[in-house]
Amino acid sequence: MGGPIWSAPIHDQEWVAAILADVKSMKEQYPAYDRICAVLTSISEELPDAPLFLSLHNISATLKCTSPSAVMFRSAVTNAGYRTSGTHVNPLGLKTDAPMHTIWDIMRCWVKNHPVKAQSSNHPGSVILAKEPILQANFAQTVASLSKAKVKKVARFLPNPEKHWGPKLRASRQITERILKMLVGIRR
Repeated sequence: MGGPIWSAPIHDQEWVAAILADVKSMKEQYPAYDRICAVLTSISEELPDAPLFLSLHNISATLKCTSPSAVMFRSAVTNAGYRTSGTHVNPLGLKTDAPMHTIWDIMRCWVKNHPVKAQSSNHPGSVILAKEPILQANFAQTVASLSKAKVKKVARFLPNPEKHWGPKLRASRQITERILKMLVGIRR
């Protein structure tokens, strides 16, 4: 389907821990300390032997259902007996050693409690949901579903730097009253 992929660990956890400790000891020397610390903390919590991650929104979009919270989904995976962690790439990304049939069973159980609209029978979500789940998912929150950073109240992903941050409105040729007064030479 796709290939080749790197299946070995992508980070040296000892190195990440050492760099994180060094950065914390020299906090005042790093203007971007918060961002550096957030990324290194996220990397340090990842499962080292899970090379790929799942996007909770993409899984939910395939089924056309509402998305469970990341904590609820991670709890269901943990309660099923598998390990789980976040990823430094995506706040709603999930790294796990659970096989995909377990992930789909968890989502089938989620959809039973949060029904979706009827879809055509050949839609991928309909095909997946047509199968009965083998595993009965338990969405009860577990301590293992929370990241260590969340427990310690350390940011894993920084909030936007300012209100309404991001792409602004496209420039237009609209002349505002202030510009019109400047053009005409009228001052207030």
